[in-house]
Amino acid sequence: MTEPTPLSDADRGTPTRMPRWVRVAAIVVGLLILLFVVLQLTGIGGEHGPGRHMSGSTAPAVPLLAASSSAIGTAV
Repeated sequence: MTEPTPLSDADRGTPTRMPRWVRVAAIVVGLLILLFVVLQLTGIGGEHGPGRHMSGSTAPAVPLLAASSSAIGTAV
């Protein structure tokens, strides 16, 4: 009589487990996304955008088209 061959993981129908580092990385990324959303919704992170770096400057805003055409030397 022949002995039964041992079944491999694929033959048993049980899926292989996800490595621990993948689970830890997914949890860390999820927590960072959650932190970002909370900061955006509560306003704790402050205002973002070009005005944040101007620190009260009263310089007039120059439209991009006017600035680029004057640099070339053509009138609009």
